Amino acid sequence: MQYLIYPIAIYVLLTVIRYLILFLLLRKSQIQYPKYQITKADTVPIYLKDLFQTPIKELKQFGFLPCSYLQYQPITKAYEQTNWELLLYHKALKSYATVVIRRLAEPVNLFDIEFYTFFKDRTLLLTVNGKQHGLIGEFPNTIVQDVYTSKVSVQWQTHQDCLKQLTTSKTACGLSPESFAQALQIQMSGYVSNLAKTGKISPIKGTESFQIYWLTVLRSLNPMTQGNKKAANIIKQRRQQAKTDASILKEIPIELEVEGFKQMQYTETGLVGKKFRTWLLLGSLGLFIASYTSFLTPQSVVIFIAVLFFHEGGHLLAMKLFGYRDTSVLFVPFLGALATAHKDDATLSQKFWISLAGPLPGLILGIGLAIVAPLGSGYPDWVRETSWTLIFLNLFNLLPVYPLDGGQIADLLLFSRFPYIGVLFKVFGVIILGFLGKDRPMMFLFAMLIAMGIPNSFRSAKINQKFQKELRLNPPIYQDNILHFIFKYLKQLGYGNLPFSKRYALVKGLIQQQHESRSKWKTRVFLLVIYCVTLLGGMVGTLQAIAPNWVKLLTYYQNSQQRLEQIKKNRQQEIELTTAALRTNPNDVNAYIKRSQARMGLHDDKGALADYDQIVRLKPHDIESRMTRASFRNRLKDYKGAIQDYNEILRLKPKNVSGIYYQRAQVLNHLEDYKGAIADYNEIIKLNAKDTYAYISRGYTRQKLQDYKGAIADANYVIQLNPKEAEAYILRSQIRRQLGDNQGAIADEQTGNTLFEAMDKEDPS
Repeated sequence: MQYLIYPIAIYVLLTVIRYLILFLLLRKSQIQYPKYQITKADTVPIYLKDLFQTPIKELKQFGFLPCSYLQYQPITKAYEQTNWELLLYHKALKSYATVVIRRLAEPVNLFDIEFYTFFKDRTLLLTVNGKQHGLIGEFPNTIVQDVYTSKVSVQWQTHQDCLKQLTTSKTACGLSPESFAQALQIQMSGYVSNLAKTGKISPIKGTESFQIYWLTVLRSLNPMTQGNKKAANIIKQRRQQAKTDASILKEIPIELEVEGFKQMQYTETGLVGKKFRTWLLLGSLGLFIASYTSFLTPQSVVIFIAVLFFHEGGHLLAMKLFGYRDTSVLFVPFLGALATAHKDDATLSQKFWISLAGPLPGLILGIGLAIVAPLGSGYPDWVRETSWTLIFLNLFNLLPVYPLDGGQIADLLLFSRFPYIGVLFKVFGVIILGFLGKDRPMMFLFAMLIAMGIPNSFRSAKINQKFQKELRLNPPIYQDNILHFIFKYLKQLGYGNLPFSKRYALVKGLIQQQHESRSKWKTRVFLLVIYCVTLLGGMVGTLQAIAPNWVKLLTYYQNSQQRLEQIKKNRQQEIELTTAALRTNPNDVNAYIKRSQARMGLHDDKGALADYDQIVRLKPHDIESRMTRASFRNRLKDYKGAIQDYNEILRLKPKNVSGIYYQRAQVLNHLEDYKGAIADYNEIIKLNAKDTYAYISRGYTRQKLQDYKGAIADANYVIQLNPKEAEAYILRSQIRRQLGDNQGAIADEQTGNTLFEAMDKEDPS
């Protein structure tokens, strides 16, 4: 049932991310007073004038004629570039239409058209399409209406309808283009002034710009999100219409694609400010601590966090050395942490060292600590725990499984030149993470999020393979032309009509891969050797920390294998000899015993059991023979047969009655006959009221029956009999956790572990 929660969790996570990105975008936005001025047509780029012909043709049908171009500074400060609007005038209705070509160009939604009518009382009627949700406050002396439609005709009709109503009480005024530009600037500046006056924006020191107040941003998130959905529906409708009307699709000039790409890069740069990154770190750290305190001790949580900081600190240090920007660390509840940063022109070598800088220092430190402070050396427990946390976390991260550090290194060095194999490698990583996360929802969720990006990775691989070939055959003359080259090539491959976000991601990925592809094979091989040596060294170092005499153990193992082979041959010969003897005398008990022992040595439990069936047949009252057969039946999961043997043994009244009850109780547990097992433990307790193991065993069995009260009573009684009985504390900790007493469970678990460690020190063997 828990897997049904995953789609919901993914949806919630994506929603949170969407709101967070919108929050960051709004907080980064800088509001400024707009400027409008009429400009000559010859200052407008030819490719823009060519594009403007389409809306001119459409708006002429409504009575609009082009009259001028506007050069403007928008309210929202954006990428430094010149902005132009086409200005059209409807003489009969004294209304203007402005056409802006969207920089983040969509082939089906390239033009942003707005209709304006000024009245003599300085009121403005403004009809927009898919934009009103972006307004964050009142627009003084302005009637704003938004139709959210895929058709310009509907937008214009809405404007006319409202204009018709307003002209009953107001008089529209005809303005020259220059006067319109001046009036528009006054109107829009009034909007900015009103935002500042009402406290929705605050001035940025040392500039003439403003920043949106964070509370205003929070209040605007939901309306803007809903508005964005409605605006997205417009694009969806136009894409649907384009299937039957190809004229809706507009070919986007390369120059516009490049400008849009640069604007998107500008938007991403510094999106997360230093102050916000700090709060994000602290907030995620708090959630991370809360997620682990339920099943880790405070000491373990502190150690885990310290190890993660050390690991991610290595990444951050390398990033800073290589000139990355916007570095930050984010903790992920129930998982770990990750370091993030940006650098568009990072080389393959830089990415390699950044990936290696996380696990390598931690692995070296962990192995060093484990060798210096081995088990039983007298060092504090936290030192050993820290060393092994360092080792396992960093060694795990070095494994060549995407998206672990080792997986990213392998992908970088081996598969960046073989895109399709790289996609398969990522799929393999998703499968591994999904398997590891089958009982860990957050890891499984993480795997699913990576899986969602696989289709895009496949598309990128397809393009990249062709692009690299084209790049080798026809390299751009200047490196600065690489953006033009990529966008042009995407058009040739038929990807020019993709949504801008996907085109942007593809181009960004191709640029990164182009930077990576500059590395020579010698460099790749050298770095691959370093990675392999690091991984192998980590494994050997870990082995050395676990077993300092592992070389001697390996030699001993090889010698043991030779001895085992000889023993195996001897046992086979014994089987042949006893089998021959049994042909002569089928009732030779000693022969059956010898053959069963030989078969048991060869792990032939079924054969050994068959021999003991004969032994019991020949010696039905021999308790030892029945005990041996019962153990074989138990091992072969013939629990009912084992029960029959134990019942018969008890009838024969053995000396060690308690031992038989123990073994029968164990078999009854396998059969899930917990009540029967408890009855056997009760018999043991009758024989010896201070048998602590019987109480503990009964407690665990009662736990399976959810008799928590009885289980707690057994654990408490054992602790009363022997306060140093570690297993009793472990039993009680499990029950307390099931009852929701996490603090009591952690305390008992700590006590139990401490007692076990003390026992290990007393008896290291």
